[in-house]
Parts: sequence; structure tokens; C-alpha cells
Amino acid sequence: MAYRDLSLKQFICKFSNDEACLEAIFQARWPRGFICPRCQHNGGFRLSGRRTIQCASCRRQTSITSQTIFHGSHIQLVDWFLAIYLVSQDKGGASATRLASQLDMHYPTAWYLLQRLRFAMATREENLTLAGYIELDEAFFGGKRRNSRTRTGPKKPAEKKVQVFVMVESEGKQAGNLVMRVIKDGTYDTLKAIVAEKVDAEPPGHQFRGDGWQAHECVMTCGHHIEMGHIPNHMQDSELPCLSLATTHAKRFLLGTFHQFCKKHLQRYLDEFCYRWNRRHLEGQVASHLLSACALSPRMAGG
Repeated sequence: MAYRDLSLKQFICKFSNDEACLEAIFQARWPRGFICPRCQHNGGFRLSGRRTIQCASCRRQTSITSQTIFHGSHIQLVDWFLAIYLVSQDKGGASATRLASQLDMHYPTAWYLLQRLRFAMATREENLTLAGYIELDEAFFGGKRRNSRTRTGPKKPAEKKVQVFVMVESEGKQAGNLVMRVIKDGTYDTLKAIVAEKVDAEPPGHQFRGDGWQAHECVMTCGHHIEMGHIPNHMQDSELPCLSLATTHAKRFLLGTFHQFCKKHLQRYLDEFCYRWNRRHLEGQVASHLLSACALSPRMAGG
């Protein structure tokens, strides 16, 4: 499902009605043809005037939008698709206020829609893992006071700051894939769980670069190597260039779009940023990738 380089006008023409949107969702979910979720039979037929496919074998009826973020929503599919396009094309990130104005809908509806798009982005990122040469460190979002670090304890964010564990692939002077996770503390066990989840285990032996913080040694228990050493603040950009670049862009992304740091929803905003960052080389295809993510994402809890 590649809709490369479609202008807004072309996109609106292509998905001008619910039937065209349903066909796109169907192609994303079953690119090789319908497969019944009950009996795995690879044949079925569309029920007239409905969004439902009936299995030719067991006769189970399956909604085309079932188990997707579209299911059960009162928002028309054409509005969903237009929102997906607008969000995908806005490199700075979309806000519910702006989206509500663009789509002529109430703010709560735009908020509902955006939260589910971000959920689809986060779901798509779950299988992404890092490999090769990886820079890692903790970053602090929000607040104005400086961070503090004790010699015996983990980094402690100042009041109103949120601690985020950052890992990014370094490909020479080019940054690769990025992972950002909000954490309650920078302890050994907390970081180890994230490294084990988000770094390729087979084969092990990836090379890390950290700032000498003791908890960063957790990567060695996962079978990897790490170059450690204290890095003064004025040398962060030269010693951890890709990580500094990613963190700076993330903060600009949040402040430029939302004009503040939201502690409650920060992880969702970072999920959106990482999704965009990890697909920045797919310019012209971001809309089709986000459409696929929405069609393949399970329903978000609570709706």
C-alpha cells in the first residue's frame, strides 16, 4: 500500500468516500486475500452494504475495521484518513487544537483521534530494535533547574523534570534508529530491562558508548560491550553527537508544537517523535506507512 508523493488534493480524491478507505484498510490487513481469523480459511465474500466479510467455510462474519483503531468510532473514515495524512505531513507534530480547526471538529474529538494515531505509532515501534554502535544516556525534559547526580545513587531529576532513557544508533556522523523511554529512576535494573527489550540479542556483542554512569554497565550483562568515561557537559555534543542531536530535536518538537512539557502524556509524544525520526528517510511514503500502522494496530484500551 504505497501512496508515494501524493499531494493533499490527490489524497482527498483517492479517499473521497468510505468505500475507498475500507478497501485501503482491507489491503493493509490482508494483502494476499482474506483469511478467516477463526478457521484460517483463505476465502470469503463481502456482505452487501456492510463492512463485513463472511468466511466461505465456517461462515463467521468479520468486520474489516475490527480490532483496529477505527472500529467502534463515530468519526467517518474519510475524516480518519484525512487526519492521518495531515499528521504524517506535519514534521513538527500535530496538536489537537490545530487538527480540530483543520477538520472542523470539536477539540475532544480531535484529541480522541490523535491519541489513537499515537497509539498506532507506538504499537508499530514495539518490534523495532537497535544494533551496531549505540549511544546511550539519560535526558531530562521540562523544568528549569539543573539536574543533580549523587555519587552513590542514580541521576535525580530536579522538581517538575521527567527522566528519559535515550538510545540511538550511531552510523559515523549519521544517527540511526532511536528509542526514548520515560523512566522513574535510572537504576541498573530499570535500564537493563529496556536494553534487553530494545537491542538485538542475536547476535549479541553490540558496542555502546556511555558517560561512565555505573548503571550503564547493565549492557554487559546482556552480552554487549560499552565504552565508558565521564563526559563533561561541554563535550556532550562531540562525544555523544547522535544522542545530543536526537534529544535536542525532541525538545524542540515538544515545545514547538505543544509549547510546554506534559508529564502525563510525555511518553506518547515521544512515541510520535521516535516514529517520525525512524522514518525520516521515507519522505513521500509516511502517509502510507501510517495508514498501515493504523490498520494493523489493535484497538486502544478504553475505545
